[in-house]
Amino acid sequence: MHFTTALCVTTSTIMMMITTIIIIITIIIIIVTITITIITIIIITITTIIITIITIIIIIVTITIITIIIITITTIIIIIIIIIITTITIIIIITNIIDGMW
Repeated sequence: MHFTTALCVTTSTIMMMITTIIIIITIIIIIVTITITIITIIIITITTIIITIITIIIIIVTITIITIIIITITTIIIIIIIIIITTITIIIIITNIIDGMW
């Protein structure tokens, strides 16, 4: 009778220890899973922010380059028009002077 009681107590203790270990392992797994999820969310958020910033920078640079090209082309066209008008004016003045001499 005494031996059976001791065996039951020992078995009960071992079962309690196994249950405790299983609970601890479960808690650790839950904590690790939550941590990995949080880290993944943080990494995805940071990546998204970086991609957005890079996209905005690329758009700004592209718009700036297009604006500079448009301004340059406009300036060149204006300079060519000024040169043509000046040349025609000089030719008219010289023609008038020559006509006046004759």
